[in-house]
Amino acid sequence: MGSAGKLDICFLYRRAAGLPIVRRRGQQLLLALLSGALLCLPWVDGSLYWTAWFGWLPLLFALQGVSLARAALLGWLAGSVFYLGTAYWMVHFAVYLKGLSLPVSVLLAALFWLYCGAAIGLGCLVYRWLARRLPQLILLSFPLSIVGVCALFPGLFDIRFSETQVAFLIAIQGADMVGAKGMDLLILLVNGLLFQLLVGLRGRVASALAGAGAVLVLGWFGYGWLALAHWDAQVADWQHMRVGLVQPNDAPTRRIPAPPEGYSRQYPEEMEATSRLAAAGARWVAWPEARYKGYFDHQSVRQAYTDQVLAMGTDLLFHDVETRNRHAEPISYNTVGWLRRDGELAGQYRKMQRVPFGEYLPAFWQLPGISALAHAVLGDYLRPVGAGDMHTSFAIDGMQVVPKICYETAFPAFIADAVGENVNGKVLLFVSQDNWFGETSQPFQHRAISIMRAVENRVPMLHLINNGPSVAAAPSGRPLAGTPAFSRAELLVDLPYSVSAQPSFYGRHAGLLGQLWLVMLAALILLALLTPRRQVGLTP
Repeated sequence: MGSAGKLDICFLYRRAAGLPIVRRRGQQLLLALLSGALLCLPWVDGSLYWTAWFGWLPLLFALQGVSLARAALLGWLAGSVFYLGTAYWMVHFAVYLKGLSLPVSVLLAALFWLYCGAAIGLGCLVYRWLARRLPQLILLSFPLSIVGVCALFPGLFDIRFSETQVAFLIAIQGADMVGAKGMDLLILLVNGLLFQLLVGLRGRVASALAGAGAVLVLGWFGYGWLALAHWDAQVADWQHMRVGLVQPNDAPTRRIPAPPEGYSRQYPEEMEATSRLAAAGARWVAWPEARYKGYFDHQSVRQAYTDQVLAMGTDLLFHDVETRNRHAEPISYNTVGWLRRDGELAGQYRKMQRVPFGEYLPAFWQLPGISALAHAVLGDYLRPVGAGDMHTSFAIDGMQVVPKICYETAFPAFIADAVGENVNGKVLLFVSQDNWFGETSQPFQHRAISIMRAVENRVPMLHLINNGPSVAAAPSGRPLAGTPAFSRAELLVDLPYSVSAQPSFYGRHAGLLGQLWLVMLAALILLALLTPRRQVGLTP
């Protein structure tokens, strides 16, 4: 490497006109706070997706020239602010869950934000260490550090920044090649390119990486433009099936709710809505996730459903709690049932990816004493349920409906495995109950996550949210129909599907791609360990 490549990165930063290293700790803290705010904005309002493409810049400036401990602290601060803005609805969740006071709910939510924010802090620590040893490779070390550490961090769900981009249709098309995590890397790469441009970083390796990164970004958006046009044209030629969705907007309750006045277990409100949708031509109708319907427990409910479905002549997909005996012990499942129009229960799907602390207690929390504490805090929200053991699909006149429940949509590789390589006629159906989070941005976030699964696998998708906004989306992620949030609604949509579809690249290789980014980070760390630190008087 020539003399330019050996220059200390801090010296180059000082040469950047008007952009010296931020030395004052107060300014560093403000920059970290600013990054956290910019990054959470797209989760609060999807129309602000564009802030993600430069939201990391203030934090990148704050991290230069700091110690590893300082880098972790700044990243933790930015991450905590990010999670506060993104998951502010945890306060509402605590209130609905236990009826806690607002101060106590805020305290519990703050602990959650601080814990999750540590993922960004650890990512910044790894990046800072790599930047010291490999100052010319920040375009690799920054994206891989953040994405890799966030993937490994023990949280309830992975955070994927790309899932804020569903309104930016051209940008999300490449997810069918590399998935949402791959697009996360691209967003972070764009931030790194802007940063490197602003600070004027030179050197053969850094310049070569910048050139390759710029080409990659241009290629990504070029592919997005072509792919969006392609899928819009494809969908226009597909066959359609009329489908009905019932959005009841049930209130959250920690107890099994009684039927509303004028209705019963045998004749719920959703059945009345189903009859209207069936009369309007729906080939099948879906109900969202609910606490309890009683179908699997009561013969009278099963017979009533059979009679009504027979009369309507339409298939019904519904969610209920199913209790079965296993080894002489009762065990409950979160189940989606499929009633054919002849009244027969033709199929069932039992939820496989359970929610920690909602549907099961992780091993540590089952220890004596700790288990009692968990039950005291979680109360009736904790409903231990069994895990299903297989994916399934419901075959309805050539359409293969793949059902998933609630936050199963947050696991990209799991959804890709459910769709499989035979995607002929496949349609994703997600059913969820998000009223636990009040009238917040949470159901909009859940909707965005599910749209990304449609793009990754290139299949149509329906997400029926109990309190809305429910959505039907094409394989391009383009919304086809939807309902308003926080209201009762019925949706009739002519859903396109293809009996000759081909699996996406991501769909075929989701497991491999999920590990690829971690392998790349490990390789970068190994390279840093084998590369002596530069002795040039200043350290980056």
